[in-house]
Amino acid sequence: MSAPPSYSKLPAPHYLQSPRVCCITLNEGDKLRLIGVPNELVPHVRAGIIRSWGKIQREQNYSGAHEFKMSGNPWWGYGDDHVPARRLIVEVVRTMARQGWNLVQSADVSKKENDKDSLFFETVDPNSIVGADLMQVDMFSVSFGSRDKLRVIDPPSLDVVAVVRQAIKTQWRSGISREEESKGVAMFKLNGYPWYPQAEETVYSRMMLSQLLANLRALGYKLYTSVDISAGGSESQDTETWIFRRVGNAWS
Repeated sequence: MSAPPSYSKLPAPHYLQSPRVCCITLNEGDKLRLIGVPNELVPHVRAGIIRSWGKIQREQNYSGAHEFKMSGNPWWGYGDDHVPARRLIVEVVRTMARQGWNLVQSADVSKKENDKDSLFFETVDPNSIVGADLMQVDMFSVSFGSRDKLRVIDPPSLDVVAVVRQAIKTQWRSGISREEESKGVAMFKLNGYPWYPQAEETVYSRMMLSQLLANLRALGYKLYTSVDISAGGSESQDTETWIFRRVGNAWS
């Protein structure tokens, strides 16, 4: 059966000359599909996967989409794979941004069991940026693990970790049980269960996250997307991962 034609090759309606839109989906435990992504971006995404995750087991055309099957299971993303899986998704999003494609929205558009988010991208207006703006894409992620852990993964400066710590200390009344920093990751283990809150904790956890967003915004970073990269839905599994990006000419 031949692959369906790419919508990106069809002429746009006269009132929709730009931007172009494409989609990247996270499938099963180990697959990444590029849907409507221009062919010239495939080598860049491939390089990003190898940099952040490692070996690619197989590539194929999947009904017109370019599919990567990775070694291991990044979309289960627990235990030792928690941090590498987050680095992988950040690298994919960063790679697209450097090629002039900003994230529009991550969305759960499937009711299948173990489904994950789809990422929708649009082209940047080339008249509004220069090449240097595209290369200076500054991103990091914050993940919420188990019921009580918060990780800042690859923060660009110690100031980022400091303002996250301040948000926790001032808004989470139960405080911090333990802090660890290792290999580019700052981990806070909180007292209580902020990601499985009960009673008043439902308020305090949101106050803490609101303060975290405000503190990072003061440093020049905004929430770029919140993305579900983990299969499954039991209470012991992770919540969505937040990706932050520095505001600049290419994105504001």
